[in-house]
Amino acid sequence: MLTIKDIAKQLGVSVSTVSRALNNHPDIREETKQEVLEAMKRFNYTPNALARSLIQRKSNTVGLMIPDITDPFFSAMAHDVEEVLSENGYQVVYVNTSRRPDKEKRFLNSVMERKMDGIIVTPDFLDDDAKELLQRLNIPVVFLRRRPPEELNMPFVDVNHYEGACRAMEYLFSLGHRQIGFIGMPRYSFTGQERYRGYMDSLKKQGITPDPRGISWNGRTIECGYKAMERLREELPDMTAVFAANDLLGVGALEYTARNGVAVPDQISIIGFDNLEVTDLHWIKLTTVAQPRKEMGRKAAELLMQMMTDNLLTADSITLETQLIVRNTCSGIAR
Repeated sequence: MLTIKDIAKQLGVSVSTVSRALNNHPDIREETKQEVLEAMKRFNYTPNALARSLIQRKSNTVGLMIPDITDPFFSAMAHDVEEVLSENGYQVVYVNTSRRPDKEKRFLNSVMERKMDGIIVTPDFLDDDAKELLQRLNIPVVFLRRRPPEELNMPFVDVNHYEGACRAMEYLFSLGHRQIGFIGMPRYSFTGQERYRGYMDSLKKQGITPDPRGISWNGRTIECGYKAMERLREELPDMTAVFAANDLLGVGALEYTARNGVAVPDQISIIGFDNLEVTDLHWIKLTTVAQPRKEMGRKAAELLMQMMTDNLLTADSITLETQLIVRNTCSGIAR
C-alpha cells in the first residue's frame, strides 16, 4: 500500500513537506501543493483515517500540562514551550495540576472535549485511569521531563537524572568526601527516585555502605530543605557534604547553615540539581547539576509540531545531557 513516505520519495521532498501540503500549510508554495495533489491522483493515494481525522479537526490548539506553575523550573520551561508553539501559529492552553491526580485526569478529559491537536505533559501521577485516557486521545503526546510507562508508546524529552546524580557524587568524591547526606524529593517522584538511585549506586561503587541516618526524604521547597538539613546535622554530625535532589532543597540547606553559623564550604559542602536562577545569586552561588531547561522546552515543542505535521502518534525520544556547574558551595576536606 502506498504511503505518504512513497509520495515524498517520488517528488524528492520530505515527508513533512507532503504532510504540510495536505494540511494546506501557508509555508508551502502553491506549486508544491499542486504537485502533491497531482501525485496523489497519479498514484491513487488516499490519506489514511488518522490523517483525515487529524486534518478535519485541526484546531491549532495545544495543551500544556505542568505540575506546579510556582516552581521556577516548570514556569521557565513552560515559557519556552509556549514561545516556540506560538511562533508557529499554535495557541497554548496551560493547565497547572498543583500535583493533584484528579486535576491531571480532568485535563486529559478536557483535551478530548476541546479537540486539541496535541499535548505536552509533565504528570506527577499516572494511575490506570490516566493511562487509559492518554491511550484514548489518539493525538500526538510528548512527555516532558519524565518518562512514560512502557505500555504507553509515546516519546519524551528529558535528561538522564541518574547519570546527573552520579556526576554530582563523583565530584564530591573527587574532593575527598565520603560522609555524604542526601535530601530527597517525595518518594513517588520519578526524577527524585532516579537521583536517589544515582546517589545510592555511587556510594556502593566507592565501597561505602549508605547510612539511613544520612537520607532525608522531604518535599521540594526551600522550607523542606531547611528542615531536612536540620535533621541531617542532628542525625549525622560527621557528615561533610550533602547532595540535594533539587536546587530549592539545596538553597534551604544553605539557609539553615547561614542561620546556624555553619560555614559553607569550609565545614560542609552542598550540591544541588537543576541550575535555577536562584542558585547564582550573590550570597548563594550553589554548585549544582544543570538541566538544559530552555533546550528541553524547545525540543518538546518542536517534537510535538513534527508529530502533528506528519500525523504521527509516536516518535523517537530525546535525552539531553546534564552539566556540572561549579560555584562556591563545595570544597575539599582536610585529610
